[in-house]
Parts: sequence; C-alpha cells; structure tokens
Amino acid sequence: MLRRCFVSGFIGRIVLCSLLTSWAVAQSSGPNPSAQKALTIEAIFAEGGITGRPPETIQWMPDNTNFTFIQRDDSGEHGELWSVDVNSAAKTLLVSQSKLATLAPSPNKITDERELERISRYHVDPYHWAPDSKHLLFVPHGQLWFYSLETGTAVQLSGSSDPCGDPKFSPDGTHLAYVRKHNLYVRTLAADTEKQLTRDKEKDKEGNSLNGEVDWVYAEELSVRSNYFWSPDGKSIAYLQMDETRVPTYPITDWMPTHPTVDMEKYPKAGDPNPVVRLGVISAAGGDTKWISLTDSPETYIPRFGWVRDGVLWAEVLNRAQDNMDLYFIDARSGRARKVLTESTPKAWVNVNDDMKILPSGNRFLWSSWRDGHTQLYLYSFDKDNPLAADAKLELQLTKGDFEMLGVEAVDETDGVVYFVCNEGDPRERQLYAVKLDGSGFE
Repeated sequence: MLRRCFVSGFIGRIVLCSLLTSWAVAQSSGPNPSAQKALTIEAIFAEGGITGRPPETIQWMPDNTNFTFIQRDDSGEHGELWSVDVNSAAKTLLVSQSKLATLAPSPNKITDERELERISRYHVDPYHWAPDSKHLLFVPHGQLWFYSLETGTAVQLSGSSDPCGDPKFSPDGTHLAYVRKHNLYVRTLAADTEKQLTRDKEKDKEGNSLNGEVDWVYAEELSVRSNYFWSPDGKSIAYLQMDETRVPTYPITDWMPTHPTVDMEKYPKAGDPNPVVRLGVISAAGGDTKWISLTDSPETYIPRFGWVRDGVLWAEVLNRAQDNMDLYFIDARSGRARKVLTESTPKAWVNVNDDMKILPSGNRFLWSSWRDGHTQLYLYSFDKDNPLAADAKLELQLTKGDFEMLGVEAVDETDGVVYFVCNEGDPRERQLYAVKLDGSGFE
C-alpha cells in the first residue's frame, strides 16, 4: 500500500533521495575507500560543491517501476538522463549526453534571461513522461520533441517557430495539449495533426486575451502554474481565460546589453484593475467553449480549479480582498454551478493552497482551513451521484493542535491514511506526518 503513496510529492522525493544516496555510496566504494582529499576553500565553492552536483528533475515513470533523473557533471554543462529500477537498483542510461544537450540543454546555455528566470523560478521540468512509459517529451526553447526510448530518436511535433508552453498529455496518452501565442492547441500524436482550440488572438491584436495561459499576477501572487486541465476521459479541457485589457502596462528595461531593450509587461500595481477571468470547457476535438458563470464581479480570482469527475468541475472563487473564498461544483455540460462551501476570515485573509483533494472514492474531499487559528486539515463529503444537490458536509477535523499543516503530500484511501507536512513541535522545522481518515493515528 505504501508504494502507491510514494509516487508523488514530498514522500516520493524522500524515497528517491534515499535510493539515490544508497546507490551513490555503493558507487563510491573503490579500492581505497579511506583515501580522502584535502578540504579547501576552492573545493567548497567549486562548481558542484564538495559532494558533486546532485541529480536533477527526479520523476517516477508512469508505470511506477522506475524513476528517472538528469545527472550533470560538476560544471553543469554536460548531462545524461538515467533510470533506476526500484527493485533491483539497476541503473540504465536513457538519453545520452549528446542527445540531451540538444533536447534539454543546461540552464547555463540559455541566453534569454526571461526564459532562464521562468525555468528556474517556476521549476519548469525539462522532460515529461508520456503515459505509456515508452516516450518522453522535451521542450527545448519552446519546441516540442517526442522521444522514443525504443528507437532512441526524437521527432519534432511543432512546425511553428513560435514557442509552446505547459504541454500536457491526455490521460490515455493519445493527444498532447499546449499553449502557443495565448491560445490552446491539441495535437493527435498518431496522425501528427494539430488543432487550434481557441482563436481569441485573431480578434485580439494586442494579445490581451490569454487562454489556458498564466499571467504575472496569478503566477506571482497566487502560485498558479497552469490554467488548463484535461478531463479524466480525455474528451474535454477546462481552462481559464484571462482578459488583461484593463491591466496597466509596465516597462521592464534590460540594461545588460550594449543597447538596452524594453519588455512591456501587464502589471497591476496596488488598486489597479486585475485581469477579468472566466472559466470555460471545450471539447478536445474543437468547437465552441461552454462558459461558466460563477460571479458577477470582475474583481475576483479563480486561483484553483479542476475535475471532480467526468462532467463535473470544482472551482475556487476568491474576492479581491482575499478574505472570502467560495468552493463551487459545476456541471460542465450545462454550465450550472452551485456554491458548496465558503471559507471566510474577515480579520485576516484566506490562504490559497493545493490541499483541495477529491478522494478516489468520489464522494469525499480534503480541505485545509485556518478557521481554528491554525491551518488544519478537514474532511468533507458530498453526493457522488449529484454533487450539485447540496452543500458539502463537514465530516470531521483530521488534524488539531498548536501547529500549522503545511501541505498534503499523498493520500492512500484504501488504507485510509493521509500524508502531510507540518511543523508540529517546532515552527522552524518541517516533518512528514500521517493521520487516518477517521482522525486517529496522528504520527
């Protein structure tokens, strides 16, 4: 049961780091393990440090039998993609140094400062696993390259010179969605055909309409990393459209070149209008968007949304003062929405987080709240067959105490256990804890 929990988040990183450490120790045992190098200031501050450059971008393969990582040399210039079998600890080279240099170049090779900032600040992964565990997607400089492990070759998917961003495979792996020039596209991999789903750019010459794309406010203030999501059956995509027409433009000057350049960024200062947003659902095969009305106020945020199941969405609506957040369940076909939960803190603010988790059983979800003076975890239930029939029902408060619950990492509903990080015992520390879904077994 535990292994199923270890496939994501903080727990996965603990397991992977442990495995990598064991592997590294075994590899470092040579004919003279007692030999030591002199510790110098130069060695401490050299590229790679005194322990060598650590593995980068550790990911589980979708079949959960192996994990992969990029290992670069101490300079960071050269790297290879490796996989490790979790049962045998056997290490296998997947992508060689020469190929990886083209498909996932070192950040040291990126000359565009804004692109480098985007990759490093938002931790953009240099590779993505296809659901079949047989293919990889690389996105060097915004270009899509589909890599086959069987043949060891990469095929460029996008013929456009315009960069693509935020690529996502459909759940069955047959399609790939991405954002290009502020619009959503879907590519059928078998036929190698592309369909443009949204076309607001053709009517919006100034580029004020963003479809499925994340703007500065949502990225920086609300920690949003993506604004579109595949439905579980892969037939639809829910996305957020942002209208930045009212948002003032701010000049950002790059003084580093001999001749400085100016980049105009949509940037609302305090009191300025924010982007006007609305949630829509569109068929992956194309067609009109079904727009969903959640509020009449243009001064609201939709910081998180996703799928409850096929045909049903959830969305959080946060007011501009950020002291009231409503959770809605939405019928994706009709567009009808119902507010099922409200979180309000009139004397403070509501924390936007990623702790809203629909449990696999389909009739319960996790929710975090500061309502008792600390961020704690709560369990709610709802009507699985008709989620819009009534308000969500609070079942119980899962965590209690003089500490902050800092984030849900994994859920094993079969064993009835939630894994999370908190600072219980010492606010300076973060520890991995578990609690059962009946509120017992806090450890």
